[in-house]
Amino acid sequence: MRKIDSLIIKSFIGPFLITFFVVVFILLLQFMLKYFDDILGKDLSIDVLLEFLFYFAVRITPDALPLAILLSSIMTFGNLGEHNELVAIKSSGVSLLRTLFPLFIISVLITFFAFFSNNNFVPKANLKALSLLYDIKRKKPSMDLKEGQFYSGIPGYTIKVQKKIDDKLLQGVIIYDHVTYPGNNRVILSDSSYMYSVLNNRYLIFELFDGYSFTEVPSAKSRVKKINQFYRNEFSSMKIVFDMSSFDLERTKEELFAGDYRMKNINQLSNSIDSLGYNKSMQKYIMLKTSNSFYRYHMKNKFIFPSGVDFIRSELKEESLVHDYYSFMDTTNYFSDSFFLNNKIKLDINNIDKVGTNKVYTMALNNARNIKTNLSINSAKIKSHDYEINKNKIELFKKYAQAFACISMFLIGAPLGSLIKKGGIGIPVIISIVFYIIYYVLNILGLKWARESIISPELAAWQANLILLPIGLFLLYHTRKDSKIFEFDYYRDYFNKFFKRYKNH
Repeated sequence: MRKIDSLIIKSFIGPFLITFFVVVFILLLQFMLKYFDDILGKDLSIDVLLEFLFYFAVRITPDALPLAILLSSIMTFGNLGEHNELVAIKSSGVSLLRTLFPLFIISVLITFFAFFSNNNFVPKANLKALSLLYDIKRKKPSMDLKEGQFYSGIPGYTIKVQKKIDDKLLQGVIIYDHVTYPGNNRVILSDSSYMYSVLNNRYLIFELFDGYSFTEVPSAKSRVKKINQFYRNEFSSMKIVFDMSSFDLERTKEELFAGDYRMKNINQLSNSIDSLGYNKSMQKYIMLKTSNSFYRYHMKNKFIFPSGVDFIRSELKEESLVHDYYSFMDTTNYFSDSFFLNNKIKLDINNIDKVGTNKVYTMALNNARNIKTNLSINSAKIKSHDYEINKNKIELFKKYAQAFACISMFLIGAPLGSLIKKGGIGIPVIISIVFYIIYYVLNILGLKWARESIISPELAAWQANLILLPIGLFLLYHTRKDSKIFEFDYYRDYFNKFFKRYKNH
């Protein structure tokens, strides 16, 4: 039995490692294409690019592990079935479940590793990757002089080149110097120029040949009429040094991004959820306090607001008040202008003769609009808190669900490989892509629905597993029975028998 276990494990480890790195590469390529426009033309160093790729590779590991397990398990048991090795194992008295057991243990270990990675490595990689991406987006594009166009990427200067011989030799150069004097008071014309950089591209030097410089010096402010001084110089050779520090990649402090939900582990997410829930409760309390003052006749004495910190910290009292409050006014649409107008006029009907119809109408309408605006603002703030709470809850439960997806994918891949009895890359890859697309689409839809509070965050994170796991158990059941549900001959014989019975009747 140990030899069989060793054979199966060796057959699984090789394809798993290969497929894992291939999947990481494919997903990484997808991310690179997504941010291609942000990276292109920024003249990033090799170190920065490798750092960027490494952090994003760690970031996509939770998505790569389930797909790698699915594909490698299909390939492993497909190869064993194709070469009749599963038949030999079964004929020796070893059940299929016992054959799957060593790889199931490995899948469980990979699941624990995936969870540990999701909770420890991925948040840090997200912090590094997204902060670096932000800095790359803010970085200026590399200097790109185009013929016949003005270039103003260097602070304080505008450059125009008539013709580029190559990357360094230029002809017909015009430079507007806005540093020496404001505006266009200094212009340099040159027949040709040689461009090169020094000190690790820190400074860019233009060596100009056969040209003129025109400078107009503004006169000092005085009561006398302004007379500007004008200078014209001819040169055979002149050098201008440009500071290129503005093109460097400036790194932002990572602490500024640490508040994002993607940068947090389970403990930090739990604390954030508690804090956001408290802020939401406080917003409801503020809504109750501020809304009560708008009513002159309705619910004036319905609520008694306790004072002090005890009420703020007492969720039961506050939730009770909020429940009673919403039982009377469920939505802001209920409190339309006509509602308040009609009730206001009814209550003030005895005073119409005193204050006048117009005044009653105006007071009622203003009161209705004020409370509607107040409730709309508070409702938007509460929805914002709900949205943030849902995002943090989704991220919290997703750390568990993504790890468990490794087991779900194994329970699909191993029985499926035994049933189709096809190894190699062709059919296993197609089947893996189909199941992974289902898994990916379910996750995307779940996240979208949960953020909009259509379904709970728990269901959103786990719905892919809840759908795929029964499929895996169904395939496992048919594998134990040696079903031929993936063989064409099985369906052909079934339909032939069916049609024969139909003809006999």
